[in-house]
Amino acid sequence: MIRVMTTAETLTAIIAAYGAVVSTIAVAKQIISYRVSIKMTVGLNMETRGDPHHDGTTLIILKVVNKGRRPVTITHTGAWCLYPNNPFLCTDTQPDLAHEIKEGESIMTYLPKSAVDVETIDFWQAMDSTGRVYKLRQASRLKHWRSELQRKWAHRASIDTAN
Repeated sequence: MIRVMTTAETLTAIIAAYGAVVSTIAVAKQIISYRVSIKMTVGLNMETRGDPHHDGTTLIILKVVNKGRRPVTITHTGAWCLYPNNPFLCTDTQPDLAHEIKEGESIMTYLPKSAVDVETIDFWQAMDSTGRVYKLRQASRLKHWRSELQRKWAHRASIDTAN
């Protein structure tokens, strides 16, 4: 025998289903909005004026901004270069690293343009205290893939000669 729901039971079931959907969406939104979100930008050929440390120098400025709600501690900034060039760390930062940046705060890294060949940079990077690396691609994907392939070949060749 099939039992038909009354109007009150139907209304109650609809309200319960609506509440379940809305609460699931609210929880998912909270989880997504609480994740770490870092945005990096690079300014090339930035000429400085009136700065006692960098007056008249053309700089590359790497800016790391926390767009998320969770604070994150940035420990290193630098760049990973295309093969055969070596990666490098940047030490001239404001404020000094390691530094915790809260929502909306940023860290600026300064590099003299004369010390860096931008054409050899694969990607810019910032690393946090948990070891997570945030990247901003500089080179094309084709150059990146070619560089990684050459790096792997060189690594395998060094292992073969060591044995």
